Amino acid sequence: MRHYELVVILSPMLNQEESADAWGRITGFISNRQAEIVHEETWGTRRLAYPIRKGQYQFLEGTYHLTRFTTEAPFNQELETFLRLDEQVLRSMVVVAQPYVPKPEPPPVAEVQVAEESEQAEAAVEADVPVAEAVAAPEVTDAPEAPVAEAEEEVTEAEATVEDEAPVAEAEE
Repeated sequence: MRHYELVVILSPMLNQEESADAWGRITGFISNRQAEIVHEETWGTRRLAYPIRKGQYQFLEGTYHLTRFTTEAPFNQELETFLRLDEQVLRSMVVVAQPYVPKPEPPPVAEVQVAEESEQAEAAVEADVPVAEAVAAPEVTDAPEAPVAEAEEEVTEAEATVEDEAPVAEAEE
């Protein structure tokens, strides 16, 4: 099984419906070649790094789309030709990729806090400590201050070495 990523930049002159139709044609082309689309993202309209001239227009921004797909039979040449001939596609790039593994979403912060408090409460019950004391927020202590006197001594020593140096003679004209 081969894994690919496709990034397409569509014309910003397309409205949402036309952009969705163009993207649908591209994903349909991929699906019709016995490929399985694993992941799709729309990155939205962004400014291009450099102007792109397509036909009589010069574009400064484009609508980015990303898709990851897998296939048994390679059809990169057909896909690149299809994308190059489409007037609504400004640029495209197909690359071989690693298998797509979706990232797990972290739980909301409130759930994490409740889970920590319940673990603290269970530990308190086992240790025969009142639950209110075990779940209470930890106290914040101030960090000890760095000794100021040592820093002042270092500054005065540095100033003294500068004062001890002989003045630089000016160049004669």
